[in-house]
Amino acid sequence: MHKQYANYLIEKTRADYDRIASDFDRTRGYVWKELERFGERAKEGQKVLDFGCGNGRFLEVFKGKNIAYTGIDQSERLIERVRAKYAHEITDGSARFIASSGDTLPFPDASFDCVFSIAALHHIPSAEKRDAVMRELRRVLAPRGTLVITVWNLWQKKYRALVVRAALAKIMGRSQLDLFDVFVPWKNSRGDVQAQRYYYCFSLFSLKRLIRQAGFSLQESGYFGGKRGRFNMYVIAVKE
Repeated sequence: MHKQYANYLIEKTRADYDRIASDFDRTRGYVWKELERFGERAKEGQKVLDFGCGNGRFLEVFKGKNIAYTGIDQSERLIERVRAKYAHEITDGSARFIASSGDTLPFPDASFDCVFSIAALHHIPSAEKRDAVMRELRRVLAPRGTLVITVWNLWQKKYRALVVRAALAKIMGRSQLDLFDVFVPWKNSRGDVQAQRYYYCFSLFSLKRLIRQAGFSLQESGYFGGKRGRFNMYVIAVKE
């Protein structure tokens, strides 16, 4: 993928989430039980980064615990909403929210004991940019720190037609996207399409390879969510 088009997709994703911020926040209040299990990786007294925090729902996992939470997202509208929603946590110093892209994270090296990225990495276009994001996540993670990443499993039946159409368009030279890139529509409650969100279709193999290439030691991986337990993929790794 050309760098210019990858930059366009980054900006498009930011604008898309700004546009749907209210609807996204309204429909993303539930905390998956699997997120509670992943959140147990963070221990009392530790510092946590939530990369691509969206509407901040992952903070609910850490409420009442002595954990310093930082949420970062490129959508300024979502950050505005979470700052209002979690004003109390911001005031008492247990949480902070920052609007910023992932190319260069605004934190010193080894700032966090745990880094989480919940359903966000699949929005990063091009192998080069995904590698760059992984380098940044590794940089801000402390030695022996834990990394937890989840992405959508777009190979399930629900999305298979989108993937096939996008792949055919690429093969026929009609798309600037990379192979296994797709646009997934966001629809409001009336069924109207509000945005076409960019996604990279990770396989579990490609996700694990990305983690290893970034210098992490893989501890656990698999699928979770949905009726068949395969709606999402996840990896848990450690910075050696």
